[in-house]
Amino acid sequence: MTTSRRYLVTGGTSGIGEMCARHLTAEGHRVWVTGTREHSVSGALERSAAAGGSVADAADTAATNRAFDDAVDAFGGLDGVFLNAGIDGEAKPAEQLDPDTFRRVLDVNVVGILNGAQAAHRTVSRPGAIVVNASVNAMRPEAHFADYNASKAAAAALAGTLAMEWSGDGLTVTCVCPGYFRTNMTAQYLDDPEVSAELLARVPAGRFGEATDIATTVAFLLSNQAPFLTGAVIPIAGAANL
Repeated sequence: MTTSRRYLVTGGTSGIGEMCARHLTAEGHRVWVTGTREHSVSGALERSAAAGGSVADAADTAATNRAFDDAVDAFGGLDGVFLNAGIDGEAKPAEQLDPDTFRRVLDVNVVGILNGAQAAHRTVSRPGAIVVNASVNAMRPEAHFADYNASKAAAAALAGTLAMEWSGDGLTVTCVCPGYFRTNMTAQYLDDPEVSAELLARVPAGRFGEATDIATTVAFLLSNQAPFLTGAVIPIAGAANL
């Protein structure tokens, strides 16, 4: 029988975050999610993806800290955190990128990871686990996604640095790098037959990712059953162009 643990998932109200929150909840764990809007948080709770949630923009340090405190107050502590919140880039050639939008992508996808990691360092029980969601784009850049590529490479590097600094303190830090999964963020690409066929041709596994592919992996990493994996960067992409 699975021992119930206490988890927080940032950006857990849709996409990969909700896939993982839903899986963890179904396994009998207590899960707290964050989202950027009240209706997205309440929607996730209505769908039974989590036991509770907070409205918090990952780039907002104070809001992130409040969300972690909310989870600790509700659950009596935390055993692990999935730092998943992120946004897409502009999908434009690099010379056309808007610097302000670029900064926003970095703010959410990199500073947001730092905010969540610092809050986790303060609140997660030892031994505990932090899993960072980067992207396969952190390992091999994709044209017209310079902003997103840069942010995810930085997220992976940050996760590796945290593993070096915190593993001796009982915090396992790992990083997952998903390929294409069907989410609100990727729907515009996967729903376009031409683009979808081009993307699928790059995936030796012959399909795009499914909820169980990412959720079972994140659940294992959060369980802290393999603490010597700390520092690992794990692609979940069907061997796509790695």
